[in-house]
Amino acid sequence: MNLKAILLAVSLIGAAASAQAAAVVEFDADNSTATEQLYTFQSKNLTGGSFDDWISFSVDSYAALSAGINGNSTKSVIFTAFDLYDSQNGTRLTIGDLSSYSAKLTYGAIEVDSLAPAQYWINIKGNYTGVPSYTGNIALIAAVPEPSTYGMLALGLGLIGFAARSRSKFSA
Repeated sequence: MNLKAILLAVSLIGAAASAQAAAVVEFDADNSTATEQLYTFQSKNLTGGSFDDWISFSVDSYAALSAGINGNSTKSVIFTAFDLYDSQNGTRLTIGDLSSYSAKLTYGAIEVDSLAPAQYWINIKGNYTGVPSYTGNIALIAAVPEPSTYGMLALGLGLIGFAARSRSKFSA
């Protein structure tokens, strides 16, 4: 591991530790199911004209991720980052899509097809004037194989069975 990577990881950990008080994350047990876990988050006590919040969450088994954020202000709010990071090495995995409906209302989204079991961070950055707030959600949907995957499995098992049957005829 090179020095740059170590410094980046240390700075991200420091930023995450200091910014954790800025965003409140809650597990949404009422709306979660066996195949989907939902988390909600919201800003808390934004001050200073800008924010740089880190939200930590863990993925227990392979899952697809869908995250969204929306912000509003009495004057203006602009998201400058809504990105997904691997917390183990601090690598940015996905850059979120950011848009604005008006100066007072902005939003963003992150979509990832497959995340391995691990700890992850979402980084939310932005600037504002007026009285701002943001809310968002993270949905982790259990990975379900596509029908073609089951078809390939059945075909493979059939070929193995055919080969074993052919072999038993010749050895008798």
